[in-house]
Amino acid sequence: MNFIRPNVRAHFAKWSEAYLVALIIIMGIRVLIRGFVIQSIIYEAIGGVTIILGLVLLRGTIQRIQFKRSQKAPGMVDVTEREISYFGPMHGKTVSLESLFKIELRESEAYASVWVLHNSEGDPMIVPTSAKGSDRLFDAFTSLSGVKMDVLVKAVNTVPVHSHVIWERI
Repeated sequence: MNFIRPNVRAHFAKWSEAYLVALIIIMGIRVLIRGFVIQSIIYEAIGGVTIILGLVLLRGTIQRIQFKRSQKAPGMVDVTEREISYFGPMHGKTVSLESLFKIELRESEAYASVWVLHNSEGDPMIVPTSAKGSDRLFDAFTSLSGVKMDVLVKAVNTVPVHSHVIWERI
């Protein structure tokens, strides 16, 4: 017998990492206040550093959660040793991060939107944003120099207008 509604369970499953980081921030606040009460600069420093690190982690965690899509499209994405692989129902392709020179987000008739990864190795790799494992692209894209994660997350959460260039190698 389930006492928790499915939508509440899904919400906590999605945001559990953010709640954990929020608990770390709360612990940092508690240590900081304790430092003020007992007048200990060490407690104050530890609490302050914990709060700052927690806020940095929380920002990244929220971006990662917002980047995630429901995994309804066919195919699977894998990111291993700086290589992005997409294995679809009809084809598959692997592209190294070093060969990427442009990342686009396009609207698609078959799926809500697709990533178009232009590379120097040939034809661009097309990956549905809702393919299984597509959330791993977040970490791969963060390793590219010049990628603005705020722009990336915003683009994923809005309906693309035909085509939107997310990143281009200079």
